[in-house]
Amino acid sequence: MSLLLVDLATVYYRAFYSLPDTMVAPSGLPVNAIRGTLDALMHFSKQYKPANLVTCWDFDWRPDWRVELIESYKTARVAQEDEEQMPDSLGDQVDLIWTILEELGIPASGLDGCEADDLVAHFARTGPTPTFIVSGDRDLFQLIDDDKGSTVLYIGTGIAKHTVANNEYVINRFGIHPNQYVDYSVMRGDASDGLPGVKGIGEKTAANLLNQFGTMNEILKAAKAKDPSIKPKIAASLIEHADYISAADKVVRLNRKLKIKTPEINWHEPGVSSTLEELGLGKYNDLWKKTAIKVTN
Repeated sequence: MSLLLVDLATVYYRAFYSLPDTMVAPSGLPVNAIRGTLDALMHFSKQYKPANLVTCWDFDWRPDWRVELIESYKTARVAQEDEEQMPDSLGDQVDLIWTILEELGIPASGLDGCEADDLVAHFARTGPTPTFIVSGDRDLFQLIDDDKGSTVLYIGTGIAKHTVANNEYVINRFGIHPNQYVDYSVMRGDASDGLPGVKGIGEKTAANLLNQFGTMNEILKAAKAKDPSIKPKIAASLIEHADYISAADKVVRLNRKLKIKTPEINWHEPGVSSTLEELGLGKYNDLWKKTAIKVTN
């Protein structure tokens, strides 16, 4: 059995900004994100034919517990009153996407206090293998594991031209193993997530340190011991940022144990969405039915 997990926010955001807002329902409501999201789900379902498909949602896109650890976490995306910046025409579609998925029988899963990443990681650990993870978020590269059959289908390069990110891809692209990606991200920083990183350490230095010492703990030990292979300024910066490193690790590392079971799709009984009919997108009911038939054959 195989499992397809979809970090849905990265899908509908990409759809919204990739497709023209001239795609509208009879009411005039833009439906570009809706169409793009459904197109993506059908594309990956037909290509990978998963036994199970689960879409994962941000019920809390900026959880308090992460902000308490790193105050700057995702501040660049905050609009007002701690709400995420989102165009009104996308927000309207997101609510409809949830309804449409439920009507089609596509599992939509979220949990209070959790981002989609947390659910993806939980389902990847507890679900069947192989596991394919659809996302445009590189933080999920930490879940890649050839031995466990966990692969990220990275959509930063597009849906049809998505990147199959496995161990070899991460090693070639970043010079590290996937199980080192959290330490790499913490040191390098991530402006989009509000992680400042360790001053003086970029991608190359982070990769070199991990290749030499293996883990963040060993790197810090070497820095404190004044290992001559670490430049004094880098060693001093690592020691100075020790508290940040500890907090950022907790923010980035996806290892929360959640009390939620992996929902299951019934490919043999695809649903019919009345919402799609109302939006003038009734053809997607037929397309989804055909997709389900192709997956099971």
